Amino acid sequence: MDGKFTLGVGGAVVRDRRLLLVHHTYGAKKWQIPGGYVKLHECAHESVVREVYEETGIRAKVDGLLGVRHRVKEGDNSTYLIFKMTPLHPYDYPTPDGREVDAANYFTLKEIEAFTSEEIPALNQCVARRVLSGAPMLMLDQGDADGLNRPYNLYLHT
Repeated sequence: MDGKFTLGVGGAVVRDRRLLLVHHTYGAKKWQIPGGYVKLHECAHESVVREVYEETGIRAKVDGLLGVRHRVKEGDNSTYLIFKMTPLHPYDYPTPDGREVDAANYFTLKEIEAFTSEEIPALNQCVARRVLSGAPMLMLDQGDADGLNRPYNLYLHT
Protein backbone atom coordinates (compact mmCIF):
# COMPACT_ATOMS: atom_id res chain seq x y z
CA MET A 1 0.00 0.00 0.00
CA ASP A 2 1.42 3.35 -1.03
CA GLY A 3 0.91 6.50 0.98
CA LYS A 4 1.21 7.51 4.58
CA PHE A 5 -0.76 7.62 7.78
CA THR A 6 -0.13 10.44 10.23
CA LEU A 7 -1.42 11.48 13.62
CA GLY A 8 -1.19 15.17 14.35
CA VAL A 9 -2.09 17.21 17.42
CA GLY A 10 -3.01 20.80 18.11
CA GLY A 11 -3.12 22.59 21.45
CA ALA A 12 -5.87 25.13 22.12
CA VAL A 13 -4.12 26.87 25.03
CA VAL A 14 -6.49 29.30 26.77
CA ARG A 15 -5.45 32.03 29.20
CA ASP A 16 -7.79 34.79 30.40
CA ARG A 17 -10.37 34.02 27.69
CA ARG A 18 -7.68 34.33 25.01
CA LEU A 19 -6.41 31.60 22.68
CA LEU A 20 -2.72 31.05 21.93
CA LEU A 21 -1.95 31.18 18.21
CA VAL A 22 1.33 30.85 16.35
CA HIS A 23 2.33 32.19 12.94
CA HIS A 24 4.16 29.50 10.96
CA THR A 25 7.15 30.21 8.72
CA TYR A 26 6.26 27.40 6.31
CA GLY A 27 3.27 26.18 4.31
CA ALA A 28 0.39 28.62 4.11
CA LYS A 29 2.07 30.88 6.72
CA LYS A 30 -1.14 31.47 8.66
CA TRP A 31 -2.05 31.91 12.33
CA GLN A 32 -2.88 28.54 13.89
CA ILE A 33 -2.98 26.77 17.22
CA PRO A 34 0.44 25.26 18.00
CA GLY A 35 0.94 21.58 17.26
CA GLY A 36 2.63 18.95 15.16
CA TYR A 37 3.02 15.22 14.66
CA VAL A 38 2.92 12.47 17.27
CA LYS A 39 6.16 10.49 17.49
CA LEU A 40 6.09 6.69 17.53
CA HIS A 41 6.93 6.46 21.26
CA GLU A 42 4.46 9.17 22.41
CA CYS A 43 0.85 9.27 23.45
CA ALA A 44 -1.09 12.04 21.71
CA HIS A 45 -1.62 14.08 24.86
CA GLU A 46 2.13 13.96 25.62
CA SER A 47 2.93 15.02 22.09
CA VAL A 48 0.75 18.13 22.21
CA VAL A 49 2.44 19.24 25.46
CA ARG A 50 5.84 18.84 23.77
CA GLU A 51 4.78 20.61 20.56
CA VAL A 52 3.25 23.60 22.38
CA TYR A 53 6.42 23.99 24.42
CA GLU A 54 8.74 23.61 21.40
CA GLU A 55 6.87 26.21 19.34
CA THR A 56 6.06 28.76 22.06
CA GLY A 57 8.04 28.08 25.24
CA ILE A 58 4.69 27.74 27.08
CA ARG A 59 4.36 24.78 29.44
CA ALA A 60 0.73 23.66 29.46
CA LYS A 61 -1.40 20.78 30.69
CA VAL A 62 -4.09 18.93 28.77
CA ASP A 63 -7.65 19.51 30.04
CA GLY A 64 -9.48 17.42 27.47
CA LEU A 65 -10.14 16.70 23.81
CA LEU A 66 -12.03 19.31 21.81
CA GLY A 67 -12.29 17.57 18.49
CA VAL A 68 -10.95 15.25 15.82
CA ARG A 69 -10.29 16.05 12.18
CA HIS A 70 -9.82 13.05 9.89
CA ARG A 71 -8.85 13.46 6.25
CA VAL A 72 -8.15 11.04 3.42
CA LYS A 73 -6.71 12.32 0.16
CA GLU A 74 -4.29 11.05 -2.51
CA GLY A 75 -1.93 8.81 -0.58
CA ASP A 76 -2.45 10.57 2.74
CA ASN A 77 -4.63 9.37 5.59
CA SER A 78 -4.31 11.82 8.47
CA THR A 79 -5.97 12.28 11.82
CA TYR A 80 -5.62 15.48 13.86
CA LEU A 81 -6.58 15.64 17.55
CA ILE A 82 -7.35 19.05 19.05
CA PHE A 83 -6.77 19.35 22.79
CA LYS A 84 -7.95 22.05 25.20
CA MET A 85 -5.00 23.14 27.34
CA THR A 86 -4.20 25.48 30.23
CA PRO A 87 -0.79 27.10 30.78
CA LEU A 88 0.98 25.92 33.94
CA HIS A 89 2.42 29.40 34.51
CA PRO A 90 -0.34 31.80 33.43
CA TYR A 91 1.89 34.88 33.28
CA ASP A 92 4.52 33.42 30.94
CA TYR A 93 4.58 35.17 27.59
CA PRO A 94 4.86 33.02 24.45
CA THR A 95 8.22 33.09 22.67
CA PRO A 96 8.32 31.84 19.07
CA ASP A 97 10.97 29.21 18.37
CA GLY A 98 12.36 31.24 15.43
CA ARG A 99 12.43 28.22 13.09
CA GLU A 100 8.88 26.95 12.56
CA VAL A 101 7.19 29.89 14.27
CA ASP A 102 8.02 33.59 13.79
CA ALA A 103 5.26 35.02 16.04
CA ALA A 104 3.09 33.80 18.92
CA ASN A 105 0.43 35.57 20.94
CA TYR A 106 -2.84 35.18 22.82
CA PHE A 107 -5.94 36.52 20.99
CA THR A 108 -9.55 37.20 21.99
CA LEU A 109 -12.38 35.65 20.00
CA LYS A 110 -13.19 39.08 18.54
CA GLU A 111 -9.60 39.46 17.30
CA ILE A 112 -9.58 35.94 15.83
CA GLU A 113 -12.89 36.47 14.03
CA ALA A 114 -11.44 39.64 12.47
CA PHE A 115 -8.73 37.60 10.69
CA THR A 116 -9.33 36.95 6.99
CA SER A 117 -9.27 33.47 5.44
CA GLU A 118 -5.77 34.32 4.16
CA GLU A 119 -4.62 34.89 7.75
CA ILE A 120 -6.17 31.93 9.60
CA PRO A 121 -7.59 28.54 8.53
CA ALA A 122 -11.34 28.09 9.02
CA LEU A 123 -10.67 25.09 11.29
CA ASN A 124 -8.76 27.32 13.71
CA GLN A 125 -11.53 29.92 13.79
CA CYS A 126 -13.96 27.11 14.57
CA VAL A 127 -11.69 25.88 17.39
CA ALA A 128 -11.48 29.43 18.77
CA ARG A 129 -15.27 29.80 18.80
CA ARG A 130 -15.67 26.45 20.52
CA VAL A 131 -13.00 26.82 23.19
CA LEU A 132 -13.61 30.50 23.99
CA SER A 133 -17.38 30.10 24.21
CA GLY A 134 -17.22 27.54 27.03
CA ALA A 135 -18.74 24.70 24.98
CA PRO A 136 -18.33 21.16 26.39
CA MET A 137 -15.33 19.03 25.48
CA LEU A 138 -14.16 15.45 25.78
CA MET A 139 -12.20 14.57 28.90
CA LEU A 140 -9.02 12.52 29.04
CA ASP A 141 -9.04 9.36 31.18
CA GLN A 142 -5.90 7.24 31.39
CA GLY A 143 -6.18 3.68 32.55
CA ASP A 144 -5.22 0.03 32.43
CA ALA A 145 -8.65 -1.57 32.57
CA ASP A 146 -7.56 -5.13 31.79
CA GLY A 147 -4.59 -5.07 34.23
CA LEU A 148 -2.17 -6.24 31.54
CA ASN A 149 0.08 -3.17 31.72
CA ARG A 150 -1.26 -1.87 28.42
CA PRO A 151 -2.25 1.70 29.24
CA TYR A 152 -4.74 3.37 26.99
CA ASN A 153 -6.31 6.78 26.60
CA LEU A 154 -10.08 7.11 26.58
CA TYR A 155 -11.80 10.37 25.69
CA LEU A 156 -15.27 10.81 27.18
CA HIS A 157 -17.81 13.58 26.60
CA THR A 158 -18.53 15.63 29.71
